[in-house]
Amino acid sequence: MRKLIAVGVLVGGLLAGAGSAVAQSGLLPGGVGDPLALATGVLIPYLTGAADGTVALIELASPVAANPNLHVLFYDESCARVGSSAFVPETVNDIEFVNPVPFVPAGTRGLAAIAGSDVTGFSPVPLAAPIHSRVYEFNAVDGRSWVFEPIIVDTAEFGAASGNSSRTWSPLRTAATFYAPLETATVHTELTLVCPRFTIQGEALAAFGAIPPSQMQGIVYDTNENPLMNIVFTCDCLTPNFSVAAISPIFGMLPAAALGTYTKIAVTTSTPEFGGPFTGYRAVFTVGSPQNNFFGRLSNGSRASIFGGTVTNAR
Repeated sequence: MRKLIAVGVLVGGLLAGAGSAVAQSGLLPGGVGDPLALATGVLIPYLTGAADGTVALIELASPVAANPNLHVLFYDESCARVGSSAFVPETVNDIEFVNPVPFVPAGTRGLAAIAGSDVTGFSPVPLAAPIHSRVYEFNAVDGRSWVFEPIIVDTAEFGAASGNSSRTWSPLRTAATFYAPLETATVHTELTLVCPRFTIQGEALAAFGAIPPSQMQGIVYDTNENPLMNIVFTCDCLTPNFSVAAISPIFGMLPAAALGTYTKIAVTTSTPEFGGPFTGYRAVFTVGSPQNNFFGRLSNGSRASIFGGTVTNAR
């Protein structure tokens, strides 16, 4: 029980420290870093135990030095703490794989937080050494295999510790774009959006503070650059595997979307009280086929760049 209490406040405190300046100032730091760089704190999505049979494995590698106090904490789709933590001590050059299933209730999907603790187990600290991480998702029923990149709370080589706050929370941005082929009975496009909050704080066992879901808006274009429709939807912490057809029927309409569509999406404002920046993934696949499954992270940028036409390094 002592361990659970200690680890319960571990990442809450660590990540609250990382995000407190943003929460207090109301400003969003600009610039981005490499989401696959060495990290001293990580949030990463996992989809496991779902009715469709999807299985997740979290890969953790410690290439620089040992991580004797590495912990993985699990949160559900609404960012509420669930289950128990995984204690994964690593030696230098160690690589471990964590299956969330023993640690979370059946059917849980959400975000995993990865951090360290001091020798007492009660004071939250960044990881003892930087790590690399990713999540492998695979489904033996339909053959789909995905790889999720981490959200880096702070980069080890040129992040907040070196005075560069623009390298935190990579790769969260305020806008993104994606192409979708015509939505049909056999060809589907699905999005997975991750919208963690900048104020990573709250009650002792809470993952995130009381900030409402991110309100999203966008414009759908045909392949001749003609705007077809404005869209509005919500991203709430982790919003996994939702069809573009659930956003609007325009993605499957003929003749407007016959050659596919190009879509821009963004958070409605840049202030934390309306939700923070996000990252997301797109899957385009043939229904029921183990082949022709194209999965990857959305192309991204700042809202000012993508919607305003003015290139900026703002978040």
